[in-house]
Parts: sequence; structure tokens; C-alpha cells
Amino acid sequence: MNLLAVIDATSIDAPNGPATQIAGLSLIERTVRLASVCGADELVILVPPDEIQPQWGDRLHRQSQIPVSIASANAKSASTERSFDAIAILDAGAVYDRGLVSKTFGILDSSCPGEVQRTARSHLIVTRLHTSRNNLVPGRDLAKLQNQASPTLSGGWIISIDSAEAVDRATRRLWQACRKADDGLVARYLNRHISIGLSRILAPTEIHPNHVTAVTFVLGVAAALAAARGEYAGFLIAGILYQLNSIIDGVDGELARVRYQFSVRGEWLDTISDDLADLLMYIGLGIGAWLTLSDAPGPWGNQLWLFLGIGAAVGKVASMAVYYRWLIAHGRGDLLAFQWSFEDESANGGPIARVLSVTRYFFRKDFIVFTAFVFALAGFLPHLLFALAPGNLIVALSALLQQVRASGASPSD
Repeated sequence: MNLLAVIDATSIDAPNGPATQIAGLSLIERTVRLASVCGADELVILVPPDEIQPQWGDRLHRQSQIPVSIASANAKSASTERSFDAIAILDAGAVYDRGLVSKTFGILDSSCPGEVQRTARSHLIVTRLHTSRNNLVPGRDLAKLQNQASPTLSGGWIISIDSAEAVDRATRRLWQACRKADDGLVARYLNRHISIGLSRILAPTEIHPNHVTAVTFVLGVAAALAAARGEYAGFLIAGILYQLNSIIDGVDGELARVRYQFSVRGEWLDTISDDLADLLMYIGLGIGAWLTLSDAPGPWGNQLWLFLGIGAAVGKVASMAVYYRWLIAHGRGDLLAFQWSFEDESANGGPIARVLSVTRYFFRKDFIVFTAFVFALAGFLPHLLFALAPGNLIVALSALLQQVRASGASPSD
């Protein structure tokens, strides 16, 4: 279904009008990006007759990567490039919860022609047109839809930007949304405080979330190289860089959320770079310990460190094979979309899943990386491999068993 999004910028009460900045984006840019990431195929921006700026179209097209046109609210029609099945109208004078807009756009279904839905706060209107057309009559159609709509949707937030206080409130709400319910203990009480502070600084800049992902990967590679050099200094530098990698790893996702710069490609870039950094770190630790330590227990001598590093890497690769297959099948790239069996409190898993459900916070990357940092300070970083090697294999086995059960379930399940 083709969806036309109309951005109503005719009556914005914000302190600086459409240019009002909130978390690094102007109101008009924020609304355009939001409509784009939520599935709009084309945008028409309605502005007062004396404020038409044709150059907006090119600039906002670069923001959204979909066709954008500017029209006067008093125009007889606003031409579009194709016919549309549905129209969505967003007030550019408001800041929206992305989840609410995604859900609202998603209610459009071919079985309900002519249906009109609107949020309770009257800022967001979505309707299925009775017939497809390629011309919108701005003033008439907007008024008609506003009169027809009835408040029926809930479950998200919308903040009308009509004062400086509303700007501050919307900004706080956007950054608060970066704190996720499934954050690990270290992420929740340490990493997020630092990463959100960094994200606030970067939000007004041209730095893209993918640029931050590249920086985190470089930090991960540097940590692995330092670990491979061995000795206390090498392991300490590795622990510090690995912890920095973990903290800054939250920045790309935070920028993507507050600036509506989501993409599956960006999700994959983040996931793959994180996984490769972990693999290199495990192997680097094994090499560094093998080269510089001499206290490995057992009959293998120092080769034990190599075996442990390889074992941790093999367990990681096995997990990656399972959840990459799932992500590809579901069109996702974000590892957080993968539901681990031991994270589903309602799941009746096997003994491995039950053990992991009790200790799941200790298997999260934020906790593992912070533990590595503490071990590095104490001079015992390589000894973490004694936990990582069997731990990664257990997690991989749990993921594999989960997918085997899922594939054997009936469609009705």
C-alpha cells in the first residue's frame, strides 16, 4: 500500500517556528524523518502562503531519502508523483513517540476503506482514501479529515511544542526513551549516564550513528591488539579500551533513536562490528597470555591460554550463526530483536535456559566488559577466559536448542 504523508506546518506555535531545535533536529526535519522511517512513500509539506521556500524540498529530501514537495495551504492542489492508497497528516508543531506513529501507520488495511483514525491529542490523523489519486487539495482535504476523525488511538505520547517549557519537556522525553527496560545492570547504572551525555553533545552535529559505530569498532580492534601484546600494561590498556567500546557503543543507537536515523543496514553494521570486536578480543587475550604468562594450570602449559581464547571465539561464532540466521529470516539486524529463551520469563525452557534466566545479567555484554575492566586493573584479565570459553559455548547451546524448539513448533504456536 502506498502512503502519502502530509506535514502540516501551517500553524506552529513553537518559539522559533519550524526551525525550533529539539535534540539536534528542527521540528520540520524531525517530522519529515519520522514520517520517512515509519513507512511513508512520499511527503508533502504544507506551509503558509507567504513562507514557501522551494529549497526546503531538496534539503528535506536528503533528510528522508523519499520525494518531498512544498505546497501552500491555500493551493488548489499539491501534485504528487504517484497515486496513493492512504494519507497521513502529522502536525509539524509536535514531537511524537516513534512507536505510536509506527503503530498508527500500521493500522491501515485494505479491508477498511475510508477508515479514519486519530490520536486522542488530535495531532496525528491517518485515513484510507476511498479512491487512489495523485492530487491533494490542501485546505479542503485537511479540514475534511480533521472533521471526520475521532480520537481512538492510545499507547504513545505526543508533545505539542508551544513554549520553551514544552521544548525542554520533549527533549527530556526523547532522551529518556534511550534508557531501555532490557538494559543490563552496568548499562543502566553506569554506561547510559556517560553515553547519553556524549549523545547530547553529538546530536546537533553532522556525525551519523554509523560514524560512531566505526569508532567503537576501532576501539574494539585496538583493545584486541593491546591484549595480544600481553604483560600487565597491554592487558590494562585492553581493558580500558574495551570498556570505552562498551560505553560508546550505546551512542550510535541513542543518536538513531532521537534523530530518527534508523535503518536495517545500520543495525547490521552495529551488530557485526560488535561481534567482530568480541571475537578479536577473545583471540587477542589468548595470544597475549600465551606469549607472556607462565602460570597456566594443567598438562597443556601455556597452550591452555590459546585453547581458551579459541574456545571463547568458537562459542561466539556458534551463537552468531544461530541469531544471524534468525535476524536474516525476520528482516532485522538488531541483536536486541532476538528473544533469548532465558530472557523470556514465561518460557518453560530446559535446565540450561532456567540457569541462564537466573544469571542472565551476568551473561550480558555490558557486565562481561566491565568485569574485564576490573580484571585488567587487578592484573588478571586473561583469567576471564576461564569463564568466557565455557560460558559462550553454553549460550550458543541455549540459542541452538531454542531455535530447534521454535522450528518444531506448529504454526498455531
